[in-house]
Amino acid sequence: MRIPFCPLPLEKAKTVSKIFYRFSKPFAGQKLRYQMKVAEINLDAREYVAITFFTAFFNFTISFVLLFIVSLRFVPLLDGFLLSLAFSGFIFFMVFMYLMMLPRAKMKKKIYDLERNLLHAVRHIYVMIKSGVPIFDSFVSVANSNYGGVSKEFAKIVNRVNSGDSLEKTLEDSSINNPSPFFRRVMWQITNGIESGADIADVMDSTIDYLSNEQRIAIRKYGAQLNPMTLMFMMFAVIIPTLGITFLIVLSTISGLNVTENMLWSLMIVVVVFQFMFLGMMKSRRPSII
Repeated sequence: MRIPFCPLPLEKAKTVSKIFYRFSKPFAGQKLRYQMKVAEINLDAREYVAITFFTAFFNFTISFVLLFIVSLRFVPLLDGFLLSLAFSGFIFFMVFMYLMMLPRAKMKKKIYDLERNLLHAVRHIYVMIKSGVPIFDSFVSVANSNYGGVSKEFAKIVNRVNSGDSLEKTLEDSSINNPSPFFRRVMWQITNGIESGADIADVMDSTIDYLSNEQRIAIRKYGAQLNPMTLMFMMFAVIIPTLGITFLIVLSTISGLNVTENMLWSLMIVVVVFQFMFLGMMKSRRPSII
């Protein structure tokens, strides 16, 4: 594993970052440990936080030295020191927060990958069971298919069963340790069906209905959110900039205000940044199950 922005390989970073180990305990809570476990970051939580401190401090030091050397050519010594310190402190904060949020981002990405392909994988299992294929063989087929994170989870189940664990226990453990509520629901239904001796095809059929209904509900909710978000986009990305430029032009003819090219470029940059932020917000609100 490679830590972003870290200048050293992982094993060397562990050694060097021990000096920050004493500061890592308040940040290495149960929530972070769970996120790291789900994201499959194979580090102790305090080790990860210590490496985060080291990486942020390294970037702070490099940026401070470079900025301070450059600033000496343009501003007085004290001003250059303060400006370099402020900007480097901002870099320290951004790198630290990025790395602390990285396990959560990886966990959410894993959940999205699981839930995006889950319905297709369940339909795959249902078709194979209706065709007379044993349920474990259908799991093997899903594990060997291209269903992203779902195939990886089923590959873990297949490997454990081939190692001698019971299918029911393996499915139960998979449901407990998985971050996706929809995946856990599917595993629980399959496990209950196997233990109760029910027809697995009927269980899978009801599971498909459940996931399909949840998908339709998620689509309706997402569609309902799009209307006010689209209105906000039109207001801040189209109407307000257009009226603002018109107002500036009219004001410049009345009061003699000088509308410079830099003002127009600045307005364009603000609009472009807002559009990127809006697209990111739209993407983050999209349901993972669709």
